[in-house]
Amino acid sequence: MSKKGFLFGLAVGGAVIATIANKMDADKKAELKAKAQQGIADFKDRAIDYAFYANDAAEDFKADASKYFEDAKGKVSEFADQYQAAKETDGGNFSSNLDQATDSLRSELAKVEDDQGDEDDIVIDSAAAFGDDDQDVEKATDTPDSAEEPSASAASEAPTDDEHPAK
Repeated sequence: MSKKGFLFGLAVGGAVIATIANKMDADKKAELKAKAQQGIADFKDRAIDYAFYANDAAEDFKADASKYFEDAKGKVSEFADQYQAAKETDGGNFSSNLDQATDSLRSELAKVEDDQGDEDDIVIDSAAAFGDDDQDVEKATDTPDSAEEPSASAASEAPTDDEHPAK
């Protein structure tokens, strides 16, 4: 549908232009032709100008990128030279210093692990945390012989004032 509409519009537009061109006198036709040629020449000039602007911008970008690349290359080369000089002056000490630092770090980590190994883990008792709900379930599932054990254990698990001092 859109192709047919476009072609129809193009045909109607061409017919209108042809009709107008036939009804114009020679002076108007020459003036219209001169304006059209001037417009085309201006368009070509602008296109050429923009092409030159784009070329100049690309050349500037290349120059800047080349400068940054050379700076980075020089810095890396300088760092490599300093590294080689430090390696040559220290000789085997460079790798031995690294080994010593690694060993001291390992020993410090081992000390920390040993210090933490003495502490007790935190144990959360659900009966103490949630009250007697768990004990009621145990009473319901226990046999009559073991019914006395939950109440005895509940008494032993109840916090005392010595365990939880007042704030």
